[in-house]
Amino acid sequence: MPGSAASIGRPRSRRARLPQRPHLVASTFRCRAGFTLVELLVVIAIIAVLIGLLLPAVQSAREAARRSSCQNNLKQVGNALQLHHGARGVFPASIEDNVPTYATGAGSGSAADNITGLGWASTILPYMEQADLFDRLVGVTTDATTGLRLNWQSPADAIARTPIAAFVCPSDGATGLLNSRKGSYGKCNYLANAGTNAARDNLGVMFINSKVNMRDVSDGTSKTMLAAERSTRAESGNIRNCGGSNCTWQGGIWIGGRLTTPQGWTPGVVVWDVESFGGAGVPATLMVNRSTATWGHDWGNSSDHPGGMQALYCDGRIGFLSDNIAEETYRRLRHRSDGLVVEAN
Repeated sequence: MPGSAASIGRPRSRRARLPQRPHLVASTFRCRAGFTLVELLVVIAIIAVLIGLLLPAVQSAREAARRSSCQNNLKQVGNALQLHHGARGVFPASIEDNVPTYATGAGSGSAADNITGLGWASTILPYMEQADLFDRLVGVTTDATTGLRLNWQSPADAIARTPIAAFVCPSDGATGLLNSRKGSYGKCNYLANAGTNAARDNLGVMFINSKVNMRDVSDGTSKTMLAAERSTRAESGNIRNCGGSNCTWQGGIWIGGRLTTPQGWTPGVVVWDVESFGGAGVPATLMVNRSTATWGHDWGNSSDHPGGMQALYCDGRIGFLSDNIAEETYRRLRHRSDGLVVEAN
């Protein structure tokens, strides 16, 4: 009560008590529920841009790894060919054929007229750590009674379907380790340099029944191609690199040439299963990844590497040939002894 003893001498507080504002206190501790739509769209756009920037780099790195592996495979093939030359004094023939008759209607295309039909890649198997497979191949293509050799296609059909990774370029993923474009036999992306003019000028290094040695390569072993790539890629859209049509590149098979009816461009075996040509203008110009003929994908060379293909030379080195290589340069690199030496690059 006023004037009581309890209140005498107690100072009054000067702090004025402020009125409470509940709506301000509540807003101080309110949390946001999430992103707005605009913010979410911005984040998505940023992520899309980053993916667009990184994806080509990732793809480029993967192709670089595949190309390096392809180069190592071709190098292994080259080493095996050098060992074959060292052991036998010659590079292997593209195909072994007892009756290489090209005349239309001559011969029958039978197994008896095309012994053994085995290709250069099967010949170098012992030098590629495939001696057991080679021994099996020789065994089934040799008559147990007479000891005479046989055409491979019937007795060695199952062996020919053996996939050998060293003959396949990792960049060529179109048909796996078996070539579905060629009877699903074991694929080989590396084709012998048989010459410049499909199908029988024999100006290269490995062709039917050839016995070419280092001395025969008078243009220089570092200036003459021994083998080169061919993919199994099928063009799409309006690329049309084969005589105005899309190329359906056929690749190759390691076993040898399949039996066929003799024609003016092939004996009783399919030589383009293991051989390639390039550079000449008649009957068609066969260049890297393109041709003036619709059938150029059978005879020419190609790859899935951006900008060109890899080639093996007679000295064992590997070089990269551009899509835009000059026709004359390409032709000279495939000719073993024309006296016109050129540089690949």
